[in-house]
Amino acid sequence: MAQLLRYQIFLLIGSAFIQFWICSLNNSDNIKQTISSISTTQQIISPNTIDILIKYMPIHAIILLGIYALTSVLYKVATFGDCSAAGVELSNDILVAKEKLKSAGFTF
Repeated sequence: MAQLLRYQIFLLIGSAFIQFWICSLNNSDNIKQTISSISTTQQIISPNTIDILIKYMPIHAIILLGIYALTSVLYKVATFGDCSAAGVELSNDILVAKEKLKSAGFTF
């Protein structure tokens, strides 16, 4: 099986999330009844809270995606490796370029 590209993974997860959200919107009454039947002795989550969670689920998903993006960028920056070989190669390229420009008549 071929590897999926990052945008394909996001599209796949996004379409699955939208389908889940639409099903949750259509069946919010069943969800409220199920949760109220689970917690018969004490009401843990009110039906009003369930409505708010279902209606604003995409906003919560966007916030969580932003938190994920921020933490992944911070982690990558914190664990960024040092490439000393690339630094030496870049210094050599700069010296070669300076010599070519000096031979062409430029002064530094």
